[in-house]
Amino acid sequence: MKRLFRRSFLALVAALVLLAAGDAATYDARAWVADLDRVEADMAQGYANLDWIAGKRGLDLAALDRSTRARLMSAHSRVRAFLALRDFVRAFRDPHLRLQWGERPIADVAPVSTAAASEVVEQDTPAGADCASAGYEEGEHGFAFPFDRMPAWRALGGGDFPIGVSGDVGVLRIAAFGENQFAGACAKVFRAGMGARALQLAVRERQQAQLRAALSSLRQAGAQQLLVDVTGNGGGSEWVSEVIALMTPRRMSRAEVRVVAPRCDRRGAWQGKPNCDVFGPADARAQLQGSGEWAGPVSVLADRNTASAAEDLVAWLQQNRVARVIGERTMGAGCGYIDGGTRTQLRASHFDLLMPNCARFLDDGTNEIEGIAPDMAIDMQSKDEAAKARALLAALGKSRG
Repeated sequence: MKRLFRRSFLALVAALVLLAAGDAATYDARAWVADLDRVEADMAQGYANLDWIAGKRGLDLAALDRSTRARLMSAHSRVRAFLALRDFVRAFRDPHLRLQWGERPIADVAPVSTAAASEVVEQDTPAGADCASAGYEEGEHGFAFPFDRMPAWRALGGGDFPIGVSGDVGVLRIAAFGENQFAGACAKVFRAGMGARALQLAVRERQQAQLRAALSSLRQAGAQQLLVDVTGNGGGSEWVSEVIALMTPRRMSRAEVRVVAPRCDRRGAWQGKPNCDVFGPADARAQLQGSGEWAGPVSVLADRNTASAAEDLVAWLQQNRVARVIGERTMGAGCGYIDGGTRTQLRASHFDLLMPNCARFLDDGTNEIEGIAPDMAIDMQSKDEAAKARALLAALGKSRG
């Protein structure tokens, strides 16, 4: 996710440079206001966190609408208009709600509803000529936490999933849940003519085998307690469910992911008018059967950069009492994009607004975009590495009780 945000930032800078050329002379306020109309219409119907942020965080949608429209009408330049829309998006404080450089030209087609999209037969598109053209890159997989400051620390292996032991504690590092962050693994399984989905699943299968081997190595090294390090893990794909299953033989459950499916026109939200729920019924619970590659005690190390799919792992293991969570509150990215999420193509600029069309709720009713609190907090931002290692050891000692 950090790479994604960095690329988005660079795209924003490039856009501002382009917009600046001949700016004031060609600015059309009506076009930017029309984009805001499209954005608000799509957010009302397709943005999963709109009601939560308005109702629970207290964001005044009507005031935000008025102030943004006023800024667009008085902007007199595309740069200022773009900054007004950027601030509009930032007001929601949702990592998955973001402006993204979009593909053009814009196709004048009606948006596909979530219900209709679910009925489309999935067709695999070509992956490309090689892993690079398929969008795979090598992420940073190494340890960031100072485990080497723990007593008798032994690093047992690096690669995609570094492992090590300190006493009877085995540490497994998982830095990403996106298959596209493992270019080396992609190169091992890539075959000419593969589809993008087939390639993704082949990488996933290989990485699952790597994880099983890592857990086996930790057991052989005498580890009796497992610490799963997902600090800085910005998320990825539904692969996370298969990883969660490795951590326990138990059957687990949690509130099912909720996908936008409003039964009314909700555009009145921007005038503070009551609306139907953005979601359908909330009775279902998701089930996940553990495969039990690890059957002993588990802890999870998380920080403020643990996000999205990594938060799903934290929630599953914490809420089912499979693991104690150590560290700090997670980022609060929550659920992301099912079938691509909801996308609004702006006409006055080259950007799209991408918004999450799903939300995950904890068993106490809290939306995951508020982050997940640890069971045992330690100062993850301390510059004193020895102190951080001691704090982690103390927390691991308490987790045994």
